[in-house]
Amino acid sequence: MLAGVTLVSLAATLPIALSNARKASAGGLIALHERTNILDALHTPNVLLSVLAGDTSGDDARLAIDGRDDTVWAGRPGEVQWTWAATFTQPVHLGLVRAHFGTTPTSGVPTSFRWEVRPPASDGSRCEPLPAASNEGWVTLEGTEQVPPFPGDLSALPTHRSWFVDADACALRLVVDRTNAGPPVVREVQAVESARDVLRGAEASDDGAYPGFSAADAIDGSYARRWAGAPRKSRWTLRVDLREPQPIDRVRLVLGFDATTAPRPDHGRSYVVQWMPVRYVLEVSEDGQRFVPVASEPLRADGSIVPIRRRLISLSEPRTVRALRLVMAGATGASGLPEGGAVPVVREIAAYRADDPRPILAAPWLLSVNANPSTESHVLPGGEVWNDAYWASFLQQRFQRLIPALKRDDRYARALDPRTGQPTNGAPLDAEAGEVIESIEGDDPTLDAQFLSLSSPPPIAVLSGSDDWDYAPETAPDPKHPKRWHWDPLRDARGGGVGQLAPAVRSRVAPFMGFCGGAQILGLLEARRSEASTPEDDGHIIDRVLRRTSGQPIRGFAPPIDSERAWPTDPHPLRAKIQFLPNDPIFADLAGPLRRSTTQALPEWHSDALRPDAFLPGGLLQRFEVLATSKFCGRDVVASSSRDGVVPNPNGPGWCDTVPEVYRSRDRAWPIIAAQFHAEQRDFTTPGPGDPPESVADPRLFIAGAYEQMVDAYVKLAP
Repeated sequence: MLAGVTLVSLAATLPIALSNARKASAGGLIALHERTNILDALHTPNVLLSVLAGDTSGDDARLAIDGRDDTVWAGRPGEVQWTWAATFTQPVHLGLVRAHFGTTPTSGVPTSFRWEVRPPASDGSRCEPLPAASNEGWVTLEGTEQVPPFPGDLSALPTHRSWFVDADACALRLVVDRTNAGPPVVREVQAVESARDVLRGAEASDDGAYPGFSAADAIDGSYARRWAGAPRKSRWTLRVDLREPQPIDRVRLVLGFDATTAPRPDHGRSYVVQWMPVRYVLEVSEDGQRFVPVASEPLRADGSIVPIRRRLISLSEPRTVRALRLVMAGATGASGLPEGGAVPVVREIAAYRADDPRPILAAPWLLSVNANPSTESHVLPGGEVWNDAYWASFLQQRFQRLIPALKRDDRYARALDPRTGQPTNGAPLDAEAGEVIESIEGDDPTLDAQFLSLSSPPPIAVLSGSDDWDYAPETAPDPKHPKRWHWDPLRDARGGGVGQLAPAVRSRVAPFMGFCGGAQILGLLEARRSEASTPEDDGHIIDRVLRRTSGQPIRGFAPPIDSERAWPTDPHPLRAKIQFLPNDPIFADLAGPLRRSTTQALPEWHSDALRPDAFLPGGLLQRFEVLATSKFCGRDVVASSSRDGVVPNPNGPGWCDTVPEVYRSRDRAWPIIAAQFHAEQRDFTTPGPGDPPESVADPRLFIAGAYEQMVDAYVKLAP
């Protein structure tokens, strides 16, 4: 156990962590429409035909769709394979499959399984009368493929899982081959319907395509298959003709081959997109002859282009459309900058009927935000490219078990040698590059509220941990230790900070996550009220939001005594005990069958921390609720304010203060979830003293619980 870390009551230290705490005023939130009419095909009486299991437990199969978590379908013990199936009276368009598995995280959770559907008849309008128990007509549901867990992952697994899909189905089936213990247990299944893209089956054409690429590839719903314009041109037209006119009010575009970065003057790199049209106009026609423009590339107030890859164009009023076309001029090349001879790539074009009430459930994607000064990463071995890939690679490896497409979109992980962590000679780009994860530097001026809000869906923006720097009102290397830096992150990007993100954080324009230093910076951005602050103002905000772990103000670099280090790769790692709310959905799987409320399995390495009193009513972080805390004890610990209580150190001299470990936004908007620990990076190989064996999975379970909360928001706030 880490010296001085003791268990205390959340209620005694941070009353606002309790579920009955009052809600702070949302002030400044963007106007979001929260959906209440989500259609679940398994809970729609005139759609659901039958539910059946493939063994003698068949009659209990309906318990998996009764809307109750306390009733379950459990497969019969002794079987070599189990199936659970539901059939529909008519074709439904599935956009999301969600399941609640297991008796507990350690029992009854499938580890080798697959989801299957029965497609409609060839005309797409009806379902063949096949019984659920029949093996005829089933095909694998694309988007639900499994990433096999590592052997050490099987001790405890997430009980809540979600898969974003895009398929017409007459039936849905779960086939389970293995679990982590015992027969499979399914508590609840949802089959959420989404809006159907009316361009499927339409006729696509162009005025010239790159050899091997077809216009039809832009409307097949696949990210990997794509259209590319013909070489030696400067203008291109991609056209789609519908079989019959349709009332359309939304058009979705996915443009460019992949996101990359281009060097900025002096230091840092800017987010750019490879092989993307520079200028474009989307036009629609009622008769296929006369076209009118409805949208063009998004611009900033100064006339510069916002490089948006995933864009939803909402028409001011529905239009009857017989044909639409994308007219493009100029293209970026491999560098992401406009180049003569470059060609544009269009990944997807989709359109939706104005009278389709179902949401557009486009799959989430991750934006890895390097929350470090690029002036520092510029002088590190490998420079900014290596540092950006370093932080992004953790997300690719951790989230791939939750988002199957990340197994293929692995270019950041392949850019680093798995043994040394050093840059490789380059990772060849696959067709799936950029499907799920992209990277951007926090001090890139591109990263602002407009960039995030125009992206559809908005990314899960994940702010990274910190390199070797500390907070200060100026940004510069330390005169005595030039490899260590001082940084004011509250400056805007043109001043070397990430302050331009503050409006995005305060207005909740996108979901955010943050780890360690990233969690601290999200707190600072929430607290930043003015865009015209001075370095002195920034220093005051830092003092009101952050402090040393010891309670002392942050001045210079921290002495070793103030460092909280519980790191799995150390020869004899210490442990930090973290107390959490076991009934909160994020921590429910960590609590497990023992209903634990503490863990020693979450990696820590920091010397600064968020102030507990900043979360109290009237504090700069009062719109956040604290879900977990720890204690830091030492000889130099002091109360950072009159509202920051300290207690005697039970294990030695000095005092103990409270460190907020996890917080979440309270607003009914895109969520913010941040953690002081590094759940995104490492796992301990053995449990902490007194912890159960399955606690080694706690970092993975925390990530899964946080991701499921993001999925909740993607459904409720879908366009």
